[in-house]
Amino acid sequence: MSSTSTYYAIIDASDSSYPAGIARRLKDADGGFVDEGLHSDLAWHRTSIIVEWERGESTDDLTVISEHDAKQIIAKLEERWKSRGHNAKFD
Repeated sequence: MSSTSTYYAIIDASDSSYPAGIARRLKDADGGFVDEGLHSDLAWHRTSIIVEWERGESTDDLTVISEHDAKQIIAKLEERWKSRGHNAKFD
């Protein structure tokens, strides 16, 4: 079964200078989906931020981005998290 991924940059309302995080929606061929956010352990964990954003309930803004842009943001987040040595989570 094939799936598609849509990536979202998470923009913190208080600091829009660079994405605060990244989320993705994995859709399967049957129309089901799973939403995940990248955490500072560099693993994807389930998140409700995309659904909340779609409903207008999120304090953060999301922007759809390409897989290429997602990879660049992930690399910068990894660098940021390693340099700060913290375990920020985005969900």
